[in-house]
Amino acid sequence: MGLTMIIAFLLLILFVVVILSKKWKVFIIVGVCLTVVIISVFKFPVLSQKSTELSGEGLNQIKVGTLIEKDETTQIKDNVIYLALKRNPGILVRVEKDIIKELTLVTEPINTSISTMKGINMKSTFAEVVHNYGESYRNLRFVEMYGVGIEYRDKKNGIIIRFFFDDGEPNSQVRNIEIIKK
Repeated sequence: MGLTMIIAFLLLILFVVVILSKKWKVFIIVGVCLTVVIISVFKFPVLSQKSTELSGEGLNQIKVGTLIEKDETTQIKDNVIYLALKRNPGILVRVEKDIIKELTLVTEPINTSISTMKGINMKSTFAEVVHNYGESYRNLRFVEMYGVGIEYRDKKNGIIIRFFFDDGEPNSQVRNIEIIKK
């Protein structure tokens, strides 16, 4: 709501300036610039999303962006993207050049002993995620298999954490977690 009010206020100022100055070229130039800004903010909400500190984020002390030896993982049948961790097969990893680029969970059976560094697991609720990670999340669109997804970004460290739920109600439980290192 705040961003919409700011844009409306800027448009009002622009209208007053044009009427007072009677300079239509200024109106067109400023109007085009303002339109580009508005489209950028609404089309690419990641640009306006506040950064959340996620350095050192991972699952059960396994962090994205760290080195991993090939003998610490096993191939999953019919899965060419993820590997399973030998020490914790409930955690799946995507590895590029011996570096963990993504962590996610095996969703069946539900394992509540695996948690993020801030204590969120598969029994945690939407309200608990927001309490632990803050309000600066972005709603994900077109979430397959789940009803709702939210995303936090650490722009400085290039880390993204996503939580998926059946719906956006405060008591809706986490259905999956993804942590990605860009």
